[in-house]
Amino acid sequence: MKPWRLWPQRLVSQVTLVLMLAVALEFIGSSILFENSRLYPNRDNQVRRAAEQLVTAEMILEAAPAHERAAQAAVISNRATELSWSALPSLVDPERLAERDLKTRFRDAEPSLRGRDLRLQAETDRALPRDTHLKAALRLRDGSWLTLKTKIRAAPWAVLLSSVGSAFILGLGVIAAAALVLRNLSRPLRALAEAADKVGKGAHVRIAESGARDLKLLAEAFNAMQDRIASLLRARTEALAAVGHDLRTPLARLRLRAGFVKDTDAREALEADVDEMTAMLDSLLAYLGGQEDPEPRRRTDLAAIAMTVVDDAADAERSATYAGLDHLPVQARPVSLKRAISNVVENALHYGGAAALSLTREGDTAVVAVEDNGPGIPEADLAEVLLPFHRLDSARARNTAGLGLGLTIVQQILRREGGVLVLKNRPEGGLRVELRLPAL
Repeated sequence: MKPWRLWPQRLVSQVTLVLMLAVALEFIGSSILFENSRLYPNRDNQVRRAAEQLVTAEMILEAAPAHERAAQAAVISNRATELSWSALPSLVDPERLAERDLKTRFRDAEPSLRGRDLRLQAETDRALPRDTHLKAALRLRDGSWLTLKTKIRAAPWAVLLSSVGSAFILGLGVIAAAALVLRNLSRPLRALAEAADKVGKGAHVRIAESGARDLKLLAEAFNAMQDRIASLLRARTEALAAVGHDLRTPLARLRLRAGFVKDTDAREALEADVDEMTAMLDSLLAYLGGQEDPEPRRRTDLAAIAMTVVDDAADAERSATYAGLDHLPVQARPVSLKRAISNVVENALHYGGAAALSLTREGDTAVVAVEDNGPGIPEADLAEVLLPFHRLDSARARNTAGLGLGLTIVQQILRREGGVLVLKNRPEGGLRVELRLPAL
């Protein structure tokens, strides 16, 4: 029997529950603010209450002996209202408009104050919330004075505080709910995005099958997809190995039989055809098996690889030169990187007759540039030439060898190493090919 869980497993249910909690929080907060706002009655009610307190205190002090009135006034005082008794008047009536208005309100609230000697003094705060400090002095029947001090709170500020506070609590609740939902969503989605990026670079990464049920199903589907892709890649690798073995065997027999042909021209033509077929097979296997390169990445001297490629071309009596740094370390697969540089140099030698290789560093980027003096590539075809099996019309017209995979393989290798391939036509003629890699 599965344990009962308070937290729902479906994503929609989780979002609904969080929003319900936000609404409940807003309701509780608004209720608290509403109850607190009742502590701030409107201005008329506060004036009426002050008048009632003044009359009540008068009745209490009139019944007490004169020598006990001061103590009695202190006893009936509270936190909001201070009462005092004195034989002489302690307040001068300024007779301002505000005081006259308050006197009218006092007497309307307590008719017993009409015709009595009542003095008022009101001072309003300059800063918000602009409360009014009220002093009221009433002459008792024996000529002594009862003084009341209180504060008339600004009721509009209380209303504003209540409304703004309610909106603030609602906004805070919704933001907290949204943050909780987004956090619950973003963490597994971020893990999925990172895993997808690593899978795109050839790694095999499994993500945790946790979180909401919908996200868990997504993680399970992603992991299952990875397993299917890995199975397909293994099948392709095995097929490529079998094809490579099966095709190289008859090619080797053809080369052996070509050696028995007595006609020199025919023998050389046969051997050239075998060499072309072998090169085409090698390039095809390199392209199709590029993602499954078992070679590990390690610290490699890019300058040494570049100079080795140039030396190999020079040893074959081909026009290749090197200029640039003597050492430049990178983190890469050296065999694959050498294949990429060799393909670019071979293209330059084939189409331009010469290859000028240079190695420089631009900040954190290592730049291998190969320039030739050939016809270049039309600007409209610079992007198309990187597509697999794409060959320019001029190349087909010249009946050149190959399947049009040379630059595609180079681009594939550079992407796997975190680099980019850039093609530019030189102003003076020819093509410039740049292999850009992260340098150490």
